[in-house]
Amino acid sequence: MEGTKNDYFCRKLEGEVFIGNVWPGASAFPDFTEDQVRSWWGEQHRYYTELGIHGIWNDMNEPAVFNASKTMDLDVVHGNDGDMKTHRELHNLYGMLMSMATQQGLKQQLDGERPFVLTRAGYAGVQKYAATWTGDNRSFWEHLAMAIPMVLNLGLSGQPFAGPDIGGFAHNATPELLARWTQAGVFFPYCRNHSVLESIRQEPWSFGSEVEDICRKYIRLRYRLLPYLYTQFYEAHKTGLPIMRPLILEYPNDRSVFNLCDQFLVGTSLLVAPILRPSTEYRPVYLPAGEWIDFWTGERHEGGRTILAHAPIDVLPLYVKAGSMVSELAEDQWKPVMNERATVTISVYAGAPGTESAGRWYEDDARTYAYENGGFNLLESTAVFHEDKLSLNLAYASKGMNGDRDRLHLQVKSMNFAPAAVRTGQASLEEAGGSWSYDETLRTLSLQVPNSFDKLELVIQG
Repeated sequence: MEGTKNDYFCRKLEGEVFIGNVWPGASAFPDFTEDQVRSWWGEQHRYYTELGIHGIWNDMNEPAVFNASKTMDLDVVHGNDGDMKTHRELHNLYGMLMSMATQQGLKQQLDGERPFVLTRAGYAGVQKYAATWTGDNRSFWEHLAMAIPMVLNLGLSGQPFAGPDIGGFAHNATPELLARWTQAGVFFPYCRNHSVLESIRQEPWSFGSEVEDICRKYIRLRYRLLPYLYTQFYEAHKTGLPIMRPLILEYPNDRSVFNLCDQFLVGTSLLVAPILRPSTEYRPVYLPAGEWIDFWTGERHEGGRTILAHAPIDVLPLYVKAGSMVSELAEDQWKPVMNERATVTISVYAGAPGTESAGRWYEDDARTYAYENGGFNLLESTAVFHEDKLSLNLAYASKGMNGDRDRLHLQVKSMNFAPAAVRTGQASLEEAGGSWSYDETLRTLSLQVPNSFDKLELVIQG
């Protein structure tokens, strides 16, 4: 009634309200090109926010209509804040403006808490308001493969927060397809399993214990890597660079990656090469310049060439660039706790002797807008690798998030020498209040460092 009384709905050129059939039946459509309509729409969410809901899903907002054209009639007129235009002219803006109205309304009502909005349609600028999923895909292997270039292109187009429906929305997933799609899907910025009611059930436990165990393994891996993923979201926020990246973005002069769309990078450090065909245990993986470390085995591979990866049903080919810094939640804290009470381990994957690297780890409370006023930590690192020595420099570019983390946990993985001593400045790490241990089998150095520093140099000597 309020929308009709205040003339908030889109009208045809002749003046009547445009009515189109959608899932609820005959429907009117708010004119989101008008500021007062966006404000009104945002206010309609108060019912939900007062129930404790912080997230809203905007579907069918191209807009989709069950008619011959599948959208609004092109002679529908939008007010556009006094600069009237037809739907033919403004169609592509509709979904973005709906997302804007939804996000701004939620933000006003959540008392400093961050809202979450998911949209099916968008336009340049929608990344400020909503995540995007890629629409009504199918439970086909081809659609699993298609999801990679789709999300890569969304990222290159300015929308870094995107992903497909894992397992496929329509038709019927198979056990193998769900396992392989989950392995890939946990590395997409937006990650969810979702399907239509008419399909068979495709929750991780729907196909027996083997598939459930595989899905659990990779969902927990996503949780474990949340600090690294969250740092990539920070990078996207600051620079516009996508979270999920085609190799050509990082290696533009490598002709081997010009048309490579069946593997991808997450940030600069992780290379993901999913299995995209049924009954497949091997696939070629192209490794660009540098040295790459198998995430599961620690095996090192020289880049600039293609290798053959063995990937039985429970294995996703996954590689870490040597020299990278990857922040992780502790294995026993796989739940998504993102605050200073979480145990985070900074893992440095040792580079080849004579190489240098840099990395960073970002954290805030993952809940409020306190980061806008400096309430965040940003730890930056540089590392120089030698035959029998590693110099690791840590510096907080910001340390504005107060909490209980009094010690910093570090690991150096895939080391090429066994450490004999760890020093900080003129003192040993033990004298500085820290400790270290070395696992010769895993070739992993574990360190605990007092977290009272602004700058710290660690020298690990063989």
